[in-house]
Amino acid sequence: MPIMVLTVKHGVNISAAIILLTSIIVLLIHFPVSMQLSNKEKVLIIAMLCLPLIILSDVLLRGFRWRYFDYYARFIVVLPIYFALRQAKVTIKPFVMGILMGAVAVGLLAVYQCYYIDALNVHGFVIKISFGNISLLLGMMSLASWFLIDSIYYKKIFFISCLLAFFLGLTASILSGSRGGWVALPFFIALFFWYFPIQKLYKLISVLLLVSILASTYYANDNVKLRVDLVSKEFNHYFSTDNFGNSEELQVSSVGLRLEVWRAAWLMFTKNPIVGVGSGEFNHTLQEKIAAGEVADIFIFDHAHSVPIHLLAITGVVGFIGYCVLYVGLLYYFYRSFISSSNNELQYLSFLGLMLVGASLVFGLTNYSFGHQVNVVFFAVMVVSLAGMISALEKKQA
Repeated sequence: MPIMVLTVKHGVNISAAIILLTSIIVLLIHFPVSMQLSNKEKVLIIAMLCLPLIILSDVLLRGFRWRYFDYYARFIVVLPIYFALRQAKVTIKPFVMGILMGAVAVGLLAVYQCYYIDALNVHGFVIKISFGNISLLLGMMSLASWFLIDSIYYKKIFFISCLLAFFLGLTASILSGSRGGWVALPFFIALFFWYFPIQKLYKLISVLLLVSILASTYYANDNVKLRVDLVSKEFNHYFSTDNFGNSEELQVSSVGLRLEVWRAAWLMFTKNPIVGVGSGEFNHTLQEKIAAGEVADIFIFDHAHSVPIHLLAITGVVGFIGYCVLYVGLLYYFYRSFISSSNNELQYLSFLGLMLVGASLVFGLTNYSFGHQVNVVFFAVMVVSLAGMISALEKKQA
């Protein structure tokens, strides 16, 4: 999946279907499957089920179309992958190679698209935001593979491969110009600084080196500098007295549009704080807000360009609780797995889990990532794959 998700058309669906099918076969071979779950595994399952069930209840009780439940259903559909991996004898080597090769492949594709097709339209085979976010994540995951370096025979080759994959993943994100994902960089830096198993001096040097690379990229790349500077300019412009609520100004400002639709979603939430306006009513309610003059005359969006804000608008506090349960539960599972083991492979998988969940949380703050199939499928499958391998390895050690 890491290799195919961005570099092959419909790659995320093809790989997910293969993984799910083989998981079902494994479960049939091992039938009946052991359902004895540890406390943290129960938390994981509850976390994966809570939000989808809330959305399902909203769709059924309010008579909305099934398409509003479609993407959230993926969190339930992928659970057989987790239970299959718990039963199987797993090795993480193909998984590690998949991440490294995925980062390298997406970096090379981004360079090709930038210099031979269109420098302003680098997106692989998915939308630009998803391309930038996932390529950045693959690059950071490649760097995290250094957890395994002590158990690798060809240490220098592995070290260089991880570094190359990291740079190419980062390059793909930069060339995409998808600046929303760059907000996650402080999270990645903090995670590596606190939990990476090297001496603090080397951590500090690594962080300073990464910051230097990012700063150099900002000053050396005119497109990156323009994209970053534009955020501050449009943000200040939105809140200026003369332009606040000016529809014509907002239409040409991506930051202004996002802030205005956030404001509209917040107004929806304040009017319906418990259960929101409903999964299928965001578009219609936004039109009503515009007609009433409560928000500017902006484009009609189907979502609020932010997962938590959108969930507050459509499902109120109830949906927001489900959102919190999802991320808190997943972070709890991977954090407990990380601190309870000194095994390199388990710490590596747990660290990737923390990175994946934390990054998804940050990405979703400025983009409705649960509204894009590639994001939902990649996130859901990777979460249960990491968790399943962790459970299998823990059972093997017990």
